[in-house]
Amino acid sequence: MKDTILDYLKRVEQEQDVRILLAVESGSRAWGFESKNSDWDVRFIYVHRPQWYFTVEPQRDVITIMDGDIDLVGWELRKALGLLRRSNPSLLEWIHSPIVYYADEVFLRRLRDAATLFFNPIASMYHYNRMYVKHDERYLHEEGCDMKRFLYYLRGILACRWIEANRTLPPVAFDALVDAMVEEAGMKARIKELVRLKMSGEEHDMKAVDNELMAYANNLADYYNNSIGSFRPELAKGKTDVLDSLLYDMANA
Repeated sequence: MKDTILDYLKRVEQEQDVRILLAVESGSRAWGFESKNSDWDVRFIYVHRPQWYFTVEPQRDVITIMDGDIDLVGWELRKALGLLRRSNPSLLEWIHSPIVYYADEVFLRRLRDAATLFFNPIASMYHYNRMYVKHDERYLHEEGCDMKRFLYYLRGILACRWIEANRTLPPVAFDALVDAMVEEAGMKARIKELVRLKMSGEEHDMKAVDNELMAYANNLADYYNNSIGSFRPELAKGKTDVLDSLLYDMANA
């Protein structure tokens, strides 16, 4: 599949006259609990030729391609850096994805360095809080609960726990997040068994989440729902000239 994805990316570069700087997997495959029929969610950052940046009229800054079970979404570099300045959690997960299809290594190193300067733990805490609240409200009160929805719910909760403890971006890989944030050996084993079941089945297989595991997740969710308003750590203060320099260097490379 990697070769197929790289072929798509080469076609994007040729047809759109851009240069791809980073292409990664996102979503359940990057998190490490994809099902047998999960889509491939490819995310990439690209840069135009220098003249593209010298125009008054706004231009499209997103490239999207959907073909069967392959979903590609790309953000233009200036757009991506603007989102990085605002500590966009989705972009932060892209640049720390454990599945990298292609990377300009110098660009990726500088991008990750910049991400540490602009990381906002408060914004990220609210992002993951919204993630698990949305899944709770939309899916977890229906009759039956598919494993995918519960794991999304739990991932958001454990990400909040990581941010509270470390003030950094949570690990993208779910197993690393579980290993770091779940102390109880029995509960950790239950979660890993649920992941195993999901990966061995289809995308929305329905498996009962046992009451103890659900109670564990709900108790943590209640804690962060009640405490998030008082989470106010000191914020990093990055300077945009770091991002300006990265944009200039990549556009003129």
